[in-house]
Amino acid sequence: MVLTVTLILQPGPDAARAAAEPPPVETAADRLEGVARVIDGDTLDVGGVRVRLHGVDAFERGQICDLPTGGWPCGAAATTAMKSRAEGRRLVCDVRDTDRYGRKVSRCRSESVDVARALVDDGLALAYRRYSNDYIAAEEAARARGAGAWAGSFDRPEQWRRRGRRD
Repeated sequence: MVLTVTLILQPGPDAARAAAEPPPVETAADRLEGVARVIDGDTLDVGGVRVRLHGVDAFERGQICDLPTGGWPCGAAATTAMKSRAEGRRLVCDVRDTDRYGRKVSRCRSESVDVARALVDDGLALAYRRYSNDYIAAEEAARARGAGAWAGSFDRPEQWRRRGRRD
């Protein structure tokens, strides 16, 4: 009988693997929390759930903006900036909606920083006025400072996508 109890209470081979895995994403109907993996400037996975940032439209990965000194990869810069703020960090996301691609449209924070607002502040994303008024003031301030893409000219990301993602 002692042998039976010992075998039952002894941890199995899955116990070590479970201890090494990151904790699963915490979900509620309106909240996600987990470690982020950046896809591009406004899309990420949070604990394995695909998230589209609410209220902003970041420059697309292959998009080039114009500066007085020539072309500048503003889309790559947006992705790089998002990675520096979110990649591998624990995010808390308040889910607002689900888009037509199944992504959870969310406002996300790393510690107390709204990662979408930070991109808009840097001139690497625009307020997506069709869906939200939340970041208009931040966009106007970035424009006034000439931050990021506001230092030159550009197509709005949705215009660039509509043209077929051509430079």
